[in-house]
Amino acid sequence: MSAGREPGWGPLPPGDPGSTPRPARGLYAAAWLLAFAGIVLLTATAAAQSGGVAAPGSAGRLVLSVAAFGAFVLALAAAAGYQLRSRAARAEPAYRGPSPLILLALIIVALSLVAGLIAASGALALGSQPAGALAAIVLTTAGYLAGIWLFVVRPHVMDWASMGWPTRPGGLARIPADALTGIAVIVPAYFVIQVFAGILAVLLGAQLPDVVPTPQTVPGAVETALAAAIIAPIGEEAFFRGFSMTAWWRDLGLRTALVRASLFFAAAHILNVIGSNPADIVQTAVLQFVVILPVGFVLGWLFARRGIVASMAGHMTFNAISVALLLSSTSIRP
Repeated sequence: MSAGREPGWGPLPPGDPGSTPRPARGLYAAAWLLAFAGIVLLTATAAAQSGGVAAPGSAGRLVLSVAAFGAFVLALAAAAGYQLRSRAARAEPAYRGPSPLILLALIIVALSLVAGLIAASGALALGSQPAGALAAIVLTTAGYLAGIWLFVVRPHVMDWASMGWPTRPGGLARIPADALTGIAVIVPAYFVIQVFAGILAVLLGAQLPDVVPTPQTVPGAVETALAAAIIAPIGEEAFFRGFSMTAWWRDLGLRTALVRASLFFAAAHILNVIGSNPADIVQTAVLQFVVILPVGFVLGWLFARRGIVASMAGHMTFNAISVALLLSSTSIRP
């Protein structure tokens, strides 16, 4: 157990908000009503895009789409708020905040809304070029941190120190040792995982999707390295290890939390799998999930032993090696 973490965490009864009169009934009802409204609006958007009778123009379709995503954002925020209220009476060290699954869904939908508005404005093509990929990853990282602050830190569910961040006295002195531990563990793990990934890719006849676009210029290479090797690990470690794993650790014990957080981390990484052939999408998603899963276990183990600095350093090193190999096989012009 890392220094500064609260002792005695183990399996605790998760509590049943339904065993007592339901608190915050307004939030509960609002979450369902807004979700239903979002489904209706999304259905109307799909009908408009298919060119149905009296389908509105592009501006009308944009308004319908924004309204649908806005309704889902409000629904998920209400659901998270309801869980905060319903779990507020739980005794320490039980987790008293919203489900990590609901909070991730809220962040994804909110970011999709923002990204859609940016794309509609024509200001920036997120993800299509290194600069766009950097902007998308900055936006995602900001979303992770803002979600944790708004629904976990601000309502005093957990502070940053209890999520593994070195904010307590003596924590800063541990940063070099924790970072070196993360690097030392992840380097051999990287090559073992890559061999496993190669074998599995041949068996499935699939390949891992590109996380970032291949850069062609030096500025593009710098943007790619900054996005993948520095910024992305900060947000992902804050959410999947610092927040999610700690929340489950408090209620279910370390072993279950490690397994659940690793599965959660791997499942989140198949959301970027796209394609036109359903069979290819399934094969690629399976490959992505199975390859990312051991990465999540290693990073979770580092987090449990040394805190978030170790898991973040390990994550950054893993991605940095991947970026270095990508750049070494690419012709980069000034």
